[in-house]
Amino acid sequence: MRKFTFPVVLLIFLIISGNVYSQEVLDLNEAVRIALRNSSTVSNLEDNLEIQKLSTSTAVGQLFPDLNLTANWNRNNTFSDGTVRFENGVPIIIPKQDTWINNFGVGFRSNVTLFNGFSNYTQIELQREYENSVRINLDKERYDIAFRVNSAYFNVLKREKIIVINEENLSDSRAQLESIREFMNVGRRTIADVYRQDVQVAQNELLLERSINDFEKSKIDLQLAMNTDFSMTYQVSDPNIRDDISDIELQNIMNRYANVSTVTNRSFANRYDYKATLQEIKISKTQFSIDNKSLYFPTVNGNISYLLNSANFNDILDSRSFSFGLSISYPIFQGNSLRNRSQTSEIAIKQKEENLRLLEKRIQGEIRKAYIDLETQYKQIEILKRNIASAEQDKLLSEESYRVGTGILLDVQTANVKLNTLRIDIINSYYDFLLAEKNLQYYLGELRY
Repeated sequence: MRKFTFPVVLLIFLIISGNVYSQEVLDLNEAVRIALRNSSTVSNLEDNLEIQKLSTSTAVGQLFPDLNLTANWNRNNTFSDGTVRFENGVPIIIPKQDTWINNFGVGFRSNVTLFNGFSNYTQIELQREYENSVRINLDKERYDIAFRVNSAYFNVLKREKIIVINEENLSDSRAQLESIREFMNVGRRTIADVYRQDVQVAQNELLLERSINDFEKSKIDLQLAMNTDFSMTYQVSDPNIRDDISDIELQNIMNRYANVSTVTNRSFANRYDYKATLQEIKISKTQFSIDNKSLYFPTVNGNISYLLNSANFNDILDSRSFSFGLSISYPIFQGNSLRNRSQTSEIAIKQKEENLRLLEKRIQGEIRKAYIDLETQYKQIEILKRNIASAEQDKLLSEESYRVGTGILLDVQTANVKLNTLRIDIINSYYDFLLAEKNLQYYLGELRY
């Protein structure tokens, strides 16, 4: 059976390699595009935007006169039995009547609002404000989706790097196990050391398995963020995202956001929730203007009609009527409904202005906390680099001491575990730093996608 071992292994390798190379490479921008394309919320908001555009078009159409074509036909029957009527003693015979009369009519009618305090023009402005509101909400939803995909994508990259570190750690522990076995064969180590190291190898295998599971689950989270089918296979890779950031690059990133007050003031022009609140205030002010005009200004309507009417369709052009006129209405008392509507709109403006002030404070707090998180990750990277340099020396020293017989295996294992933990911690810190920058950009309204 041994002669088939190599071909079988080769076949398995080719199959696995084929699956790997057949997978689609997914970068961050493509992941965001897929998520935006698959989002039902984005699709619904796009539909709402089109509907609102139609409402704006309807409001514009209200400025123009309407025109209606009317046509009618009636057939009337008059019936009475014959009778005798006496006038001054003289009988007058009235014969039986049974007649049918047709009536044909056709005409045009038109009505137009000539003046209502210019509420019709303000109504167009209101519909356009609603349109802008839907557009802002659409942009905000796209922005939020992009951030969620960024978070999930960075988590996948981080989990993948942890797998590599755990694989290297497992390989190192296996090599250490082989060395101990050789030492035991020449009588320099006991079987107890072999067992201890074998346990360490098993623990490292478990760590690797757990990291693989975490990686697979992070890919599922990314698929959920993109709203894609779970049968989709892909390889996450983006050349623009690096985990080997130099100290100078880290410092440049920190300097970019060092003036928190300046970047906070800049965020007000970029944040979609801030824009949405401003837009709500505009809508309320426009509605208040319409309500006031309905309260204080009369409505003047114009009408015109041209009608043709005849008992005989062939003679319909012989009887014509043409009319035009004006009508005016002014609300004297409507059960306080118009005044209450105006006061309600005024209160809504005050409420939304107060909401805007609260939002400004919340934005300032979010940005300051996000910068603190970024600063914490920066300091953590600096500290971990020092710890790793020290842990690498401890590992070399413990391995050399164990090799010459002055150290024990526990020291080697402790040093290896410590170094591996620090290597995982710094990978987490690098990606957490990058994600903290994305988080800060999100709160500043400067996240690009």
